[in-house]
Amino acid sequence: MPPQTPSESDIQEDSPYLSPQRKIAVFVDPYSTGCIVAQEMQKRGFLIIALWTIGFAEPMKLHVPRTCGRMDYFAQVDQQPTLEQTKNVLEEAAAGHAIVACVAGGEAGVDYADALSEYLESTRGDAGTQILTNGTHIPNRRDKYVQQELIKKAGLRSVRQAGSSKFEEVEGFLKTESYPVILKPTESAGSDGVKLCYTFEEAKEHFDTLMSSQLVNGGECPSVLCQEFLKGTEYVVDHVSRDGVHKTCMVWVYDKRKANGASFVYFGMKPVDPTTEESKILINYTRRVLDAMGILHGPTHAEIMMTAEGPCLVEMNCRSHGGDGCWRPLARALTGGYSQVEASADAFIDPKAFNKVPDTPPYPFKAYGQEVIFVNNSRGKVKATPGYDVIRSMPSFVHMDGLISPGAEVDYTVDLITGIGSVIVMHKDEAVVKRDIEFIRYLEEINGFFVYETKLENLKRPRGEAIVFETAGPSTTVKGRSHLHRRVFSSDGPNLIRHMSNDRPELRGPLIKRMTTVDSSQEAVVIVDPYSTGCCVAEEITKRGFSVVALWTKGFAPEMKTHVPLSCGNLRYLAEVEEADSLAATSEAVYKAAGKLRIVACLAGGEAGVDLADALSEHMKVRTNGTDIPNRRDKKVQQEIIRRHGLRSVRQAGGDKFEDVEDFLKTEPYPVVLKPVESAGSDGVKLCHSFEEAKEHFHVLMKSQMVNGGECPAVLCQEFLRGKEYVVDHVSRDGEHKTVMLWVYDKRPCHGSAFVYFGCVPLDSESPEAKILIPYVRGVLDALKFKNGPSHAEVMMTPDGPCLVEMNCRAHGGDGNWRPLCLALTGGYSQVEATVDAYLDKKQFS
Repeated sequence: MPPQTPSESDIQEDSPYLSPQRKIAVFVDPYSTGCIVAQEMQKRGFLIIALWTIGFAEPMKLHVPRTCGRMDYFAQVDQQPTLEQTKNVLEEAAAGHAIVACVAGGEAGVDYADALSEYLESTRGDAGTQILTNGTHIPNRRDKYVQQELIKKAGLRSVRQAGSSKFEEVEGFLKTESYPVILKPTESAGSDGVKLCYTFEEAKEHFDTLMSSQLVNGGECPSVLCQEFLKGTEYVVDHVSRDGVHKTCMVWVYDKRKANGASFVYFGMKPVDPTTEESKILINYTRRVLDAMGILHGPTHAEIMMTAEGPCLVEMNCRSHGGDGCWRPLARALTGGYSQVEASADAFIDPKAFNKVPDTPPYPFKAYGQEVIFVNNSRGKVKATPGYDVIRSMPSFVHMDGLISPGAEVDYTVDLITGIGSVIVMHKDEAVVKRDIEFIRYLEEINGFFVYETKLENLKRPRGEAIVFETAGPSTTVKGRSHLHRRVFSSDGPNLIRHMSNDRPELRGPLIKRMTTVDSSQEAVVIVDPYSTGCCVAEEITKRGFSVVALWTKGFAPEMKTHVPLSCGNLRYLAEVEEADSLAATSEAVYKAAGKLRIVACLAGGEAGVDLADALSEHMKVRTNGTDIPNRRDKKVQQEIIRRHGLRSVRQAGGDKFEDVEDFLKTEPYPVVLKPVESAGSDGVKLCHSFEEAKEHFHVLMKSQMVNGGECPAVLCQEFLRGKEYVVDHVSRDGEHKTVMLWVYDKRPCHGSAFVYFGCVPLDSESPEAKILIPYVRGVLDALKFKNGPSHAEVMMTPDGPCLVEMNCRAHGGDGNWRPLCLALTGGYSQVEATVDAYLDKKQFS
């Protein structure tokens, strides 16, 4: 990380400290942590101009975090009626110095910072430094309603919602949605105006209150957002981005408990190990949210609810983590020297330093600590604050914020607004931190924070109804104040899918030979169940000089072993081996067949070979997808995994006994799709229009043998959804996914049938649909821990966004007849060539 103050050796000829023309960063509405980021840039030699937007509250302009001391701006200017006029005022204030950055200093400044930075960049011409901008192609990305609609279209978990400035436009939602529901301004910071409403009447009242209120940051409430409420664990995921590269600065989890009759009282915020599976899911989900929202540059602060079924966005704050940046010393101690503040400065003014920022925070952390939020268990007029003095003397004390002064009235803590402050505790000894937190909680129990002014009526023991409020009923109002204020909500958006798929034969033509960069004559590749396009992959491998061992799984149909695509001609294997009773015995047989040749890869040649290829490659210690997910080709398993990762999935039920799916088939709207949990193409797939038809097909499947051989292990019953069906083909190496082709099925009504396949058409990878489909499918691959080899995803694009039909963990089928077309479309490669590159030619794959 760059130093906070420059040493003599750090100052170069282009240093901002030496140049006669200094560099200026414009901060739009700098307050809270925005001041700290601005001050960090000042320490690096940049001048700061504060730009105040129209309507920004005057008291907020004077608010500077205590850790900043004093903010010395080079100039302060006000927003003008037009962007051109604002630019002119800024240039006049800059006094000849160069404006090189335009940053949102807080929530209220996000929209104008996007617009102004875009305008400054578009009008700077060829001269000057590029000004980074997120642009205005999404006009109001801080609008919480807009955020949910954007991520819904990208296939990410979202919340059921309605929003408007007119009550009649949300009335239908409030009359049909289960209570409680969340109401909040569409543009807000923190818990400003957020309320959990338990009845239609309470929601209507709060709607009218918000529409007639001014927000804490200034300005009127433009509209109100009504959203479903969902229980779960709430996390904060802080990122900084530059050029679309998102780096995770910290993951936090809120410590929420019941207190003073309220169900969700904040007791603190703890840092989270970024290497856990849950953190990986949260980080991956958050980065996809950032992509969906078109955020390329700058800091962000995501609030995400981890529900029982996966992550769901609460809201994305398109600026730094707030709280006056009091968490910064802790974050720096945990990471060993940097936080979101330093990384934000790097992103805007020092790309080389930004490139050195780790992708995720280093772990194990280099210290222990957390934010502790104080919970008050009494009420009165404060005479003295001895508790704060005691906490300042603790060995783990770092910083306190939001403290109460003598003379103030305090009440029982039921939400953030009724809180009495917070402290950052941090120490290298975990036991010290734990002991100090326990002492703080003891202070709360004995009401040791404050000494109150004594009044006769306060000597009575408080009555229960005065301090304990219902947690499952309507909000209780005491002296005109609601005590069931909440800020936490979430959802898992709709889960939708249908399946109707086919591998489509296309063009045939000659293959193109490609040269390898290794001594292939001494090496062999194992292909498990090579058939269809798997044979094309085998042939490409042999053309590059490698030998191929065909390994046949138990139960694989004999006629399939002899099936070779016409384009492959006479395919010859070094040897053919049958799967043995154990993995070790199978491995021994394969090594024996290879003789003196070194086995360098083991991959699936078709759908039936996926599981054994994963297990054997892991056993042989060659490139592998492993067995962390024991049966990733199981369609039911796939849907459950992507649901947990916050990706759109299908309503479904599966089992090998009819009673396992009977309830689903009795309650799900018809038609429904039935298919084997392990299948290739449209093998065994049927659209059933009644319970009786579904029951009959279930029993047919359970008695059938699959096309590829083997019994049907279980049946999957899924909802049917209309939409346009796409195919997205990838090849992966070490978790890097490359899209090799996108297709869309040409389906039309014909001869009384609703869906007849007329063809499969390649899709422009720059099209709007492709830009949604590709990130969604790569998210599915990550969720399935698919790191190596070809994959063939079938995805339905519904009106609400993409939804996985199924992920085939092998090459696109259809005997590879589409390959000559791909070679012609791309100018020389297809999934076949890329697959061989992924396993055998790293340089070519790159």
